[in-house]
Amino acid sequence: MSRTMKSVIGLVLAATFAVLVSAAGDEDIFELQPEIHHVFREAEKMPPASFSKLFSLVTLAPWLILIGGWLQLGITPSKVISELLSGSTVRTVSVAAFVASLISIEYLFYLYWTQLNLFQTLTYLSGLSVITFFAGQRALSSIQIRRISNNVKK
Repeated sequence: MSRTMKSVIGLVLAATFAVLVSAAGDEDIFELQPEIHHVFREAEKMPPASFSKLFSLVTLAPWLILIGGWLQLGITPSKVISELLSGSTVRTVSVAAFVASLISIEYLFYLYWTQLNLFQTLTYLSGLSVITFFAGQRALSSIQIRRISNNVKK
């Protein structure tokens, strides 16, 4: 290759490089851009207050039915507490743990309604259900053992 050919190729390459550099440099210039006007979705409509109250009653209904059934059977809080305290400590703790785990699941449902999403709720519920299962199994079997022993004594 001749010297002039090399210089021509060099000039072409330099010009091409200069064009590429200037093109890339144009993007790096900070200029005032036009304002972006966002169009947001309309806010989701909340259900009527009467529907929310009805749902609250539906979620509390099992507890209301349970308490009503206990009262019809003559089970009062004072009888329950004296019965719990008269038995063994293991039975007392297991029944209290079972009731506390049921209350904590109800509270978790309240938290789901107010601030948690479904995945967070299911994560907590998976742990609470295991605790509730074992506490309930222990509490109910200890109550059954006491009833069987009371029937044998009679």
